[in-house]
Amino acid sequence: MICISIGDYGLDACRKALKRCEKYRRQFPDLVAEIRLDLCGLGEDEVHELFSGSRIPLIATCMKRSSHLYEAAVLAGAAYVDVNVFSFINLKKENQALLRSRRTKIILSFHDYQMTPGTDALVKVYREAVAAGADIVKIVTTAETTADALRVLDLYKLLEDGRMGRKKVPLIAFAMGNAGRFSRLEAHRQGAPFTYCALKQKYIVAPGMFTVEEVESFQDRTAVSGTVDMPASKSVAQRAIIAAMLAKGESEFHNCTRCRDIDSAIGVAKQFAQEAYVDKGGDLIIRGGFPPEKKKNDSPFSSLISMSMQSGGRTAFVGESGLLSRLCIPVVAQFGESVTVTGEGSLMDRHMYGCKEAMEELGASCILTAEETLPAVVCGPIKGGEITISGKKGSQFITGLLMALPLSKKDSVLRVQNATSVPYILLTVDVMQKFGVTVEWHREGDVLVFNIPGKQKYSPTEMTFEGDWSAAVNFIVAAAIFGSLTIKGLNLGTIQADKKILDVVRGCGALVEELPDDGGIRVSRGSLRAFDFDATDSPDLVPALSVLAAFSEGTSHFTGVARLRNKESNRPVVMEEGLNAMGVPARVDGDTMDITGISLARRIVEGKMLKGGNFHTFSDHRVAMALKVASLGCSSKVTLDSTDCIDKSFPGFLKLFESIHQ
Repeated sequence: MICISIGDYGLDACRKALKRCEKYRRQFPDLVAEIRLDLCGLGEDEVHELFSGSRIPLIATCMKRSSHLYEAAVLAGAAYVDVNVFSFINLKKENQALLRSRRTKIILSFHDYQMTPGTDALVKVYREAVAAGADIVKIVTTAETTADALRVLDLYKLLEDGRMGRKKVPLIAFAMGNAGRFSRLEAHRQGAPFTYCALKQKYIVAPGMFTVEEVESFQDRTAVSGTVDMPASKSVAQRAIIAAMLAKGESEFHNCTRCRDIDSAIGVAKQFAQEAYVDKGGDLIIRGGFPPEKKKNDSPFSSLISMSMQSGGRTAFVGESGLLSRLCIPVVAQFGESVTVTGEGSLMDRHMYGCKEAMEELGASCILTAEETLPAVVCGPIKGGEITISGKKGSQFITGLLMALPLSKKDSVLRVQNATSVPYILLTVDVMQKFGVTVEWHREGDVLVFNIPGKQKYSPTEMTFEGDWSAAVNFIVAAAIFGSLTIKGLNLGTIQADKKILDVVRGCGALVEELPDDGGIRVSRGSLRAFDFDATDSPDLVPALSVLAAFSEGTSHFTGVARLRNKESNRPVVMEEGLNAMGVPARVDGDTMDITGISLARRIVEGKMLKGGNFHTFSDHRVAMALKVASLGCSSKVTLDSTDCIDKSFPGFLKLFESIHQ
């Protein structure tokens, strides 16, 4: 609610001010007014007359020791009294009791008109006020810098985390002065019961105070709220579908929500399994077909005959899925025939780093284009054995080797140097184990070592696909910046890499609550600060976190971004260009990216919202979703040249996004 501060001199002036306040009650039904008894020059009888005749709930505030005026206000029906915490502690017990009479709420306040004390000192003030019986604690300092204001706002996070004491009492904490002006709005967003303002500029009674007109202009048009359910994890689904394709017998999958990448995996399964279809109940059924039955007319030379780019053998069409392409290269080779792995769109320009060399070292063949891109013609089987490869360019081909090598005749040892996206590798192992395949792994220094027994068989299984943390990322970021969302369908015990998002948003100041009875998570906006992020293991977070950084106070530093240049777009550069066009300083330098942000409250108060306009997504689904989130904080409309690309991973995103922001 808003609280209009009145410091007009004399009873008549105060009455007129209250009359002007009444016209705002329709717009602000819970409006209250603060009567500055130290400025209005009222006697006890006038205080009684003013407070008893008001149609608006009033706060009696006096920065001086004037207990008799407080008592008159309470007896006349004041809704609140605002008393200096140390003055209140020094009052006689009977005076304290009188102020508490007639259901008047006590605001115990602390003001520093010179500076902003340290956090420990402010926490001590809060605890003393709570111990003295405050219904509301008010802490107001003077900010010379943005950092001073942020230090006061830190109290809200400390309060939420339980570090201000056992008992939680509502808190009003902000900084006066121009540097702290935004903290008044941020405090209200963080749960302060009141935002103080004046009827007009000439009636402002404290440095940095808003006018009612300004508060009206701050009405939150960016807010998000509601509940969203996440689709199936495509990372889990694609791995499970290929595993089922390799299993003799029927596998059944529940919660198989669809996207283009999952449909591509189903398409591959239809090519190499006996059967793959979605039944009437929406469950995915796959009857695996490995090992394939040999045809009578097969000859040892049949595979060699078709080894060319014009091969007439089977085709594994992987759509635009980077994971599926690199996974299929070793997996389909195990069928012992010539197979062409191909796709569409930007995937056809993406390098298949290390695939050819590793396949040949393991006794299979892999023909790529001269640029080491798709299409690839592969023929196996893979013999197995020991191999050392680099994981510096990503984990997707490693996933393919892990899934293929158990089918080899020989036992294998796979050593991965410079491993990246390690959670995705471990997710692969987890899915394989659900299909009865054994893989043991350990670390030798910086090397991941996988011991993979050969001659294994995938066993059919039944499983429910867990929700997609990668899909949830943009909603989590939107909530952390712009409001509050409940997000359902996620497994909190997952090993999906993008669950890392929770650590990041918590660390920069957002509130994250795990709801009981499998109710999901609730993410709420906080006073956001700049953060450091290593993208080595969670590269897909970079677009969304770039937007988070734009609304986090200070300069955020990203590392490990270089390999994102080989995604659906050159993601670091695309996000750099997009943010710069929106007015956010962003710079990519090799493997690092720096983004200088400003909090949403400060952007609103200082008129520094992001710039709208026309933006290119480069047909990258994660870029498109991130820019949609950024558009919530823009001063004008954002138009994206393409949003169809979002269907690659999350066809329902746009409809769900519209539902959270009305």
